[in-house]
Amino acid sequence: MIVDYLRYVALAGRLRDFFEQDLFDYVEPDATTGQHLRFAPEYIGEHLGWRGQTIVRDLQWDPQARDLIFEELKEKLGVATVADGLTGDCFRVCERPPTHLYVELRAPLLEIIVDVHPNHWSERYLNRSSYRDIPIVYRKSGPAIGTLKSGARIQNASRALSIQGTLCGAFYDNRMPVFALTCGHVVGLGSEVAVERPPRLWKLGLGSHLACLGETSHHSMYTPHDARQRIQTHLDAALIKLRAPAKLSQVDGKAVRPAAIKPISSLLQEEPVAFRGAGRPADTLARTAAVTIRKSFDACNDGAVSLLTDALMLGHRQPMYISQPVSRPGDSGAALRQGFSFATSVTSEDQWYGMVVGGDETAAYATHAESLWSWVAEVTNNHNLEFSFEI
Repeated sequence: MIVDYLRYVALAGRLRDFFEQDLFDYVEPDATTGQHLRFAPEYIGEHLGWRGQTIVRDLQWDPQARDLIFEELKEKLGVATVADGLTGDCFRVCERPPTHLYVELRAPLLEIIVDVHPNHWSERYLNRSSYRDIPIVYRKSGPAIGTLKSGARIQNASRALSIQGTLCGAFYDNRMPVFALTCGHVVGLGSEVAVERPPRLWKLGLGSHLACLGETSHHSMYTPHDARQRIQTHLDAALIKLRAPAKLSQVDGKAVRPAAIKPISSLLQEEPVAFRGAGRPADTLARTAAVTIRKSFDACNDGAVSLLTDALMLGHRQPMYISQPVSRPGDSGAALRQGFSFATSVTSEDQWYGMVVGGDETAAYATHAESLWSWVAEVTNNHNLEFSFEI
């Protein structure tokens, strides 16, 4: 259930050798498009009930007892945290992703998912195998693609209208909006960025128009795809320096409130999340389904494949009878938020989990909010910025 524990096992613990070298005893480097790690569904059901939803709900409804509930959860899973002094400031681009340290009192049952490109699929992948008694499940899946389309909210003013995505939110300094955030594959470094502004008369929409938002001042992209590459932290993100920002205290008559950045260490597998791409009439409901160690990523759907690492895999909230994507065109850059729409006390905190970067046939992928905030603080040399979904 604990996402950071999965990251520890994969990046520094007992499965590090598998993801760095032994993986290629099971699948050819050219054949695999991704690897993921999760708690086995049957293990969660046996120890924590259906998808562990009781624990998840308790953590959302009773934040005052969060530390106690987390300790109870770790006890049920058979793990303990070592006091390692890890803080959010440990994040650095192009370095191994930091995790807390864990002691396995009794190793939980995990499941490795290996994506195989449809062009390399064969019947041998229909048979389940294992690594040190950990089941390996093969999934027919091509590279993830950036979810871009014409008609979305934000775009590089110099690009074709087909290259557009979603505005994630804004970073504020002393209630002054200074930077907007979106995906790096949506806008290029130094580019003029336009945003779709729907003019309104009272609450009636009257079409829309493109308005200048600003210029991309900081930019980060994934590295070229290499299945054997050592896992390091890379981001697909862009900071847009807002043009002549005005000091704001209200948006649409409501006070602008900073979002609460969700620490990676507090994320749980099966936790409900939601996001809304530009032009969507309602939120897309999803859940954190696994930790993605690597995923090949064709950001602009042009054949140039890069490598997405250390991300969240998002699945459908309910089991699907047919294969359907979680994210759709236009969702790149959408803010990933908590998904308990009925939990008023939680909703008011505006929890920020991450940013959607793309998806494949059955899943979507999102970078961690904590990593994004740390990157922004590093490149702007400003640790006092606050993030808000409103701009």
